[in-house]
Amino acid sequence: MKNFKCGLGTAAVFFAVSLHSQELVQKVSFRTTEGRSLIQTLEEFSTNTGVKFIYSSDNLKNLKVRNASCMSIPVNECIQEITNGLPVIFRMRNNMVSLKYGDNNTFSIGNGRLTGKIVNEVGEPITGAVISIAGKNAVTDNNGDFSIEIKSGIHTLIVKAEKYSTLRVEKLTVKNNDINSVSFALNPLSNKEFNIKEVVITGTRRGDTQAGLLAQQKKAAQMSDGISAEQISKTPDSDVGATLKRVTGVTTVDNKYVVVRSMGERWNTAAMDGINLPSTEAYNNNFSFDIIPTAMVESVVVSKTSTPDMNASFAGGFVEVKTKDIPTEDFLSMTMGTSYNDITTFKDFLTRQRGKNDYWGYDDGTRNFPRGLESTDWNNPLFFEQSKQFNDNFSTFKTTADLNSNFQFAFGKSLKLKNNNKWGFAGALTVRNEQNKLDIDHTGRGNWLDTTGPIGKDQQQGLAPVKFYDFKNKGASYNYNSTVAGMLNFGLQLGKNRISFRNSYTHIFDNTLTMITGWNEYTGGSGMPENAEASYHYFYNGVIPNNDPSQLQSMDKPYIDNTMYPVYQTLLQNKLEGNHKIGNAEIGWYAARTGVEADTKDYTQHQTYYNFIGKEILAYHQVYNSGNNFSRGLISNKETDWNFGASVKWNINIENSKNDLKVGYAGILKNNTNLQEKFFLRVDENRDVPNTEKNSLMMYGALSEWFDGSRYTPGGIGWQTRPLYKNNKYEGEVIQHAPYIMLDNRLGNKLRLVWGVRAEYFKYNLISQQLDPDDSRNITREPIEDKPWQWMPSANFTYSPTNKMNLRLAYNRAVLRPQFNERTGLPYFDPVANALIYNTELSSSVVKNYDFKFEWFPGLGEIISAGLYYKDIDRPIEREGHISSEGNLYLYNGNSKNAKLKGFEVEVRKNLGFVLKNSFLEKLFISGNFTYNDTKVVAFKNVYRTEDADETFEVERPLYGQTPWAYNLGLTYEGERLGMSFLYNAKGEQYITVGYYYVGEELQRPYAVADAQLSYKMLKNKNLEFKFNARNIFNRVIEYYNNYNSYSVPKEGFHPNVREGLELMPGATDKYDKNVDKILFRAYRGRTFGFSVSYTF
Repeated sequence: MKNFKCGLGTAAVFFAVSLHSQELVQKVSFRTTEGRSLIQTLEEFSTNTGVKFIYSSDNLKNLKVRNASCMSIPVNECIQEITNGLPVIFRMRNNMVSLKYGDNNTFSIGNGRLTGKIVNEVGEPITGAVISIAGKNAVTDNNGDFSIEIKSGIHTLIVKAEKYSTLRVEKLTVKNNDINSVSFALNPLSNKEFNIKEVVITGTRRGDTQAGLLAQQKKAAQMSDGISAEQISKTPDSDVGATLKRVTGVTTVDNKYVVVRSMGERWNTAAMDGINLPSTEAYNNNFSFDIIPTAMVESVVVSKTSTPDMNASFAGGFVEVKTKDIPTEDFLSMTMGTSYNDITTFKDFLTRQRGKNDYWGYDDGTRNFPRGLESTDWNNPLFFEQSKQFNDNFSTFKTTADLNSNFQFAFGKSLKLKNNNKWGFAGALTVRNEQNKLDIDHTGRGNWLDTTGPIGKDQQQGLAPVKFYDFKNKGASYNYNSTVAGMLNFGLQLGKNRISFRNSYTHIFDNTLTMITGWNEYTGGSGMPENAEASYHYFYNGVIPNNDPSQLQSMDKPYIDNTMYPVYQTLLQNKLEGNHKIGNAEIGWYAARTGVEADTKDYTQHQTYYNFIGKEILAYHQVYNSGNNFSRGLISNKETDWNFGASVKWNINIENSKNDLKVGYAGILKNNTNLQEKFFLRVDENRDVPNTEKNSLMMYGALSEWFDGSRYTPGGIGWQTRPLYKNNKYEGEVIQHAPYIMLDNRLGNKLRLVWGVRAEYFKYNLISQQLDPDDSRNITREPIEDKPWQWMPSANFTYSPTNKMNLRLAYNRAVLRPQFNERTGLPYFDPVANALIYNTELSSSVVKNYDFKFEWFPGLGEIISAGLYYKDIDRPIEREGHISSEGNLYLYNGNSKNAKLKGFEVEVRKNLGFVLKNSFLEKLFISGNFTYNDTKVVAFKNVYRTEDADETFEVERPLYGQTPWAYNLGLTYEGERLGMSFLYNAKGEQYITVGYYYVGEELQRPYAVADAQLSYKMLKNKNLEFKFNARNIFNRVIEYYNNYNSYSVPKEGFHPNVREGLELMPGATDKYDKNVDKILFRAYRGRTFGFSVSYTF
C-alpha cells in the first residue's frame, strides 16, 4: 500500500510539473563514477546544488550510473549526462525535478547502430570520409555511406575528409536497439585554406542531422524531385508504385503507373540502376513500378530535365530507381497482405479453364499452343489431325473471385573485411495475385450501336433535342493477374573501388477475359437504336413490344463478343558495374543484359448469338468459312538488350571555382522478334447438305461438346491457318552509340552551370516483317529515315541567392524512339476499344525542352516551387482513330507533324509544425501540385500520307495520353508509430484517341481518385507493422465521349479542312454536353480495401 501511494504521488507530481517544465539557467559542475547507485548519486547532486528530486525508490533502486562529468553546464544537461543510458525520463520546474521509470525509454542500456551518408555541397557522395564516434571509426564507401555499431546514449561525432572542413556534431543521440539514420553535408576548403576548419552543429536538431539529404534535394544538377531510403523507411510503403505518389510533381495511376506534368505512357521513361526498362505491358508503353519492393531501394529520382550523361529520352519525366547492393545495415523483413474489391471479391467471376500453376503465374500446359503446324484448309488431309492438338480454351466457367493476396520477403547483409573494406548482398522476393473486374456499364465504341438518334436540321438549329435511346451494350472485363518478382544484388568495396552485380527477375501472368453483350447493325440487327431499345427491354426485363409475341422473331438480336488474352511476360536484367576513385579522377563502367519475353498463348475470340423462339431466348454459335466468328492464336515476342558504357570524371578546381569534367560513352544493341500465328474455325464442306449450307454451321449446345476433339472428324469442324502465319515473323534490331561530354562549373556557393552535349548514333534495321497482303489497311510505305546522328545538347543553370532558394533555367534536346511493338506489321485487337490497332511506319520524335523554376526549401523534405516550361515536339507519336463506312473502329499508331506545348506547375510540400511547435503537427505534412498545359498540334489529314509536304491541319488539344491539367492533394502524418495519409489525384480530359474527323476522337472525361492509408508499428522496436489502405474511395465513373454531335453544323463557304467546316450547334460546347454528346464508354473499377502485416527481424 505504501509503494502504491508513493507511486501515485510521484505520478501526480510528474504530470503536474511536466505541464510547466522549463530549463534551469543555473550552471553546475558534478562528477560521478560508473557503477554507483542512481539514488545515491541523486542525493549527492541534491546536496551540492539544492535541486530537489521526486521519484519512486522501488523503481530506481537497482539502477547504476555510468561515468559522468559536468563542467559548468546547465542543470538539465547535467542530469541528462547522469541518467544517460538509463530507462529514466525527467521533467523540471524551477528547482524541482521529477523522475519517472520508463521500460521502453529510448535511452535504455545497450547498443545502437548509426548509419548515414556524407555528401559534398552539391549533394554528391564523399568517398573515404572518416567518421569517429564513441571511440570507434568508420569510413564512407563510394556511395558516401557508412555504418557503425556503438553504445546507445548521447555522443559527439566527428567527420573528417580531405579537402573539406571538419564537422563536429555534439549531443548526437543514438537509440538503443535501433537504426539511427543521419546524413551530413561537408563544405569544401578553398585553395587558400591550408588549415582544416571545424564546423560545429548540434545533434538535437533534425535539420542538422539530415543536412545531407537536404543538400541532395536542393543541389541536383537537373530539375528533379526524389525520395531516399531514409525517407522511404518512415513510410508504410512496400513497393515503389506506392512510394512514387509521395514525390512532388508526380501522379500515379492504379498505384503503379506514373504521370509527370500530366503526361503519361510513352512520354515518360523508366530506368533501374541506370538502364532503361522496357514496358511491362505487351501492347502499351507503361512500366509497372509496383513490382519493385521498397526494401531494395536506395533512392527514387524523377527528373524533368536531363544532363548529357543520362540515357533519358522523355518529354514528361525520367523515373530512375536505384537499388541497394551493400546495405548500410543487415535487414530481414516479411510482408503479407490481402485486399478486397467491392465489385469483384466474393462475386461471380467468369474465366476459362485454369491451370494448377496459375496462382504462381506459370502455365502447366493448359494453354500450350501447338507449334510447327502446316498451313491447312478443310480440304487438306492434315486438317483434322492438326486440330486435335488444340485444347479447349473456349468454354467459360463461373467461379467466385478470391481475395487478392501478396507476399514480400526482403533481406540484406553487410560483411566487414580488413582495412575498412566490405562486401554485401541484398535481395527480395515478391509474389502477388489479384482478381479484378472492370464493370462495363455501356460501350458504344467501334461498331457497337450508339444510343443517340440521327442529327437533323432541327437539332443542328437547336429547335429539337438530340434523341437518346434507353439501351446499353454492357459486360465486364475479368482480369486474373499473378506476379512473381525477385532481386539479388551483390557489392564489393575495396578502398575507393566498388564493384556491383545487380540482378532482377519479374514474371507476370495477365489473363483478361472480356465479354460484352450488345447490338450492332451487322449481327442480328437493323442498326436502328429504337429497335435495339425494344430488344434490350425484352432481353433483360421480359417486356414484349406492344404485348404482341408475334413481333419477337423479327426483333433485333443481341450477341456477345468474347475475347481472352492470356499473356505471360518475363523480364530478366543483369548488370555488372564498377566505380573507382583515383586521385581527383572517378572512373565508372557497366555492362548489362535485359531480356524480355512476352507470350500471348492461345488467345481466343468468338461471338455468341441469340435467337428468340416463342418466348424463349436461345443461345447458339455459328461457323462461317468466309468469316472470323471463331479464331485463336499465338503472339510470341522476344527482346534482348545489351547495354554497356564507361565514363571518367575529373575535379578541376581554380581559385573560387569548382569544376568537374566528365566524358563518357554509352552503347546499346537490341534485337526483337515477334511471331504471330492465327487459326480460324472452319467447317468441312464435303458434307451431305445443300450447297447453300456447306460453308456454314449452326452450333447449339455447350462449347465443351464441340471442342473436346470428337468433332475434329470428316464432316465436322477444324482449325485452318494460312502460310502467312507459318513462314513469316517480324524481326528488327537497333544499334546505338552515344559519346558525351559534360562540364559542371560552380562559382562560389551561388552559381552553378551543368552543360554539355550527347551525340547519339541510332540505326534501326528491319530484318523481316510479317504482313497480311490481303489487309488493305496495312501501311507498307518505307518509313522516314531517322538521321543516323542526333546531337542532344543540354544546359542546367542554377542561381542560389540563399542556401534555401534556387532559381533554375534549363534546356535540353531529346529524341523519343518508337518501340519494337510499334513497328510490327500485324494488327492487334483491343476488345475494350472494340478496335484493331495498326502500326504505321513511325519515325522518331525530337523534343526541345525549355524550363524555368523557382524553388524554396523551408526544411528537410519541404519544398515550395513554381515553374514554367515550353516544349517543341517534332513528329510526336499519337494514336489516331478512324471509323470506316461500315462503322468499324481502326486505331493507328502514327506521327503527327509537330506539337508546341506551354505549361506551368506549382508544387508544395510543407509540414505544419510552424502552426504549433513541439506538437504532433511537426509530423503532419500537406502536399500538392498543379500542372496546366496549353498545347497546339499540327497533324496530318491522312494517316497514309505523313511526309513533310503532305496536307496538315492545326488543332488546339492535348497530345495523345496527355491532359490539359492535373493536380494532387495530400495530407500525411509520419509519427514514430502511427502513420496516416490521404491522397487525391485529379486530371482533366484525356485524349484516348485523336483524329482528323471528330467521329474518330475519344476523350476521357475529367477523372479523380482518392486513396487513404493507416499504419501502426507495434512492439518495443517498432518492427511489427499493420497497414490498412483504401483505394479509389469514391469509385468515380470512367467515361469516354466525343464531340461528333456537338460539331454537326456545317459552315457556309469553302474551308480547307473538315474540322474548320463544322461549328458547334446552339448551346453546345467543346467539352462534354450531357444532352448532346455520345457516351462511348462507361465503366467502374470498384473500391479496394487492403490489409497487410510486416515484420522486420
